Amino acid sequence: MKEERIAHLDSTVCYLKKDNKVLMIKFSKKWGNVYAPPGGKFEKGESPVDCILREFKEETGLTLVNPKLQGISYWQNKTEGIIFVYIAEDYQGNLLINSDEGNLEWINLKDLLSIKQFEQNEKFTQYLFKDNLFEGKFLLDDNCKVLDYKIRNI
Repeated sequence: MKEERIAHLDSTVCYLKKDNKVLMIKFSKKWGNVYAPPGGKFEKGESPVDCILREFKEETGLTLVNPKLQGISYWQNKTEGIIFVYIAEDYQGNLLINSDEGNLEWINLKDLLSIKQFEQNEKFTQYLFKDNLFEGKFLLDDNCKVLDYKIRNI
C-alpha cells in the first residue's frame, strides 16, 4: 500500500544582522505582540531564495545582498511545513517607516533570546550566525506552542 504524499506549507525567514543588531518585526495584530524575522510563504515558481528576497523587500523595503541559508525547520500540527531560515549581513535600500506586518525594530543580538518570539524560533535562535547549518523538527499544538522538538547541526 502506497503512503500518501504530503504537500508542505513552505516559507522563508531572514535574520538580517547589522552592528550586532538584528532586524525583527513586532507583530501587533495577526499574532499578538510577538517578534519574528521578516519572511513569508512561497508564491508559484519561487525557489527559497526567490521567496526570501521578495518577502523581505515587501515587508522592510530592503533588498538583501547574498542571503545565506542557515537552517531548515520542519514543523507539524494539523498541517506541516518547512521554514528555510536565512541570515544576511548586507542589504541595499531604505528601511520602511511602516510595515503592513507590524513594527520593524533593530534588536540587540544579545537580547534575541529574551524577547517574545514564536517558541519554534526561540528554540533555534542559538543556531543562528554560526558556520554550520541546522535542521529542526518541531511538533506544535494549534496555537504554535512547541510540544516536542529536535535540532541538530548538519
